[in-house]
Amino acid sequence: MSTKTRVKILVVAVIVVAVVLLMPRHADDLRGLKAAFDAEFLTRPDGYEGLKKCYDLAFAPVPVQMDPGLMYRAIADGAVDVIDGFATDGRIPAYDLVVLKDDKGFFPPYYAAPLIRKETLEKYPQLESILNQLAGKISDETMQNLNFQVDDRGRKAENVAREFLISNGLIREDAKSGDGTAGTILIGGKQFTEQEILGQIMAIMIECNLDVKVIRKLNLGGTMICFNALKTGDLDLYPEYTGTGLVNILKEEVISDPNKAYAYVRRVFLEEYNLVWLKPYGFNNTYTLTMRVKHARKLDITTISDLANYIKTQKSKE
Repeated sequence: MSTKTRVKILVVAVIVVAVVLLMPRHADDLRGLKAAFDAEFLTRPDGYEGLKKCYDLAFAPVPVQMDPGLMYRAIADGAVDVIDGFATDGRIPAYDLVVLKDDKGFFPPYYAAPLIRKETLEKYPQLESILNQLAGKISDETMQNLNFQVDDRGRKAENVAREFLISNGLIREDAKSGDGTAGTILIGGKQFTEQEILGQIMAIMIECNLDVKVIRKLNLGGTMICFNALKTGDLDLYPEYTGTGLVNILKEEVISDPNKAYAYVRRVFLEEYNLVWLKPYGFNNTYTLTMRVKHARKLDITTISDLANYIKTQKSKE
């Protein structure tokens, strides 16, 4: 994406959030709940489109499309009342937000793992054992803290990733990159903080264990941009989520059991795309709906069903 295009997108995003922020509001207004969702969540079958059908959920006014960073500012300022998010986002506790319980089990498990070309593994067989050292090492709480360090504290993802690896004994403090004589590996990532951190973690692990040059192509965009780049060989690997692979890429129904979901995507991706899922990092970055703690308590909303019922009740009073 060109710099000019990025600037245009940023300008549009700023205008959108400005309009929302300037909407007349009363503190924690008891009617007309406003929602803001990011672009991918609005259109994904495991996002708002599917959620509407599962919970018979219909906001009025319709949800505003907003950049994730702007969403958190908007909900913190009271300009919107409900946003989508990820369970491992460090801004949830930082902004005093609460995750609404998915009481119907709509969102599939989103266990993250390296997704890599089989061709790359055959060329560099050591990659599997190197990256599988990360298996089970990143809990929900750990990932939430890593995200918080970057999003809220403004730290560089590369520095946060390196500190994590050192503190967990995965690399030495004085570990350095190899000489790059063994070849080149391209690591990609989607355009949000967690993906950048995971991409850096994998890149540093590889650099410190193999004499390869690692090219980072992080913050590329959405799921299909990374996935298609992986299929064509423009990437060698990137971090992906089992739920995304199952529902968004394979277009399959939700499998709520995380082990069965992982086993299914691992088998089908290898058969259909020659892509290999390595062992999961350990955390489950499922989608969530989030509200301000005080607002949710005031409206007695703890589940997504509560939210849907509240909206229906308010519509019936109009």
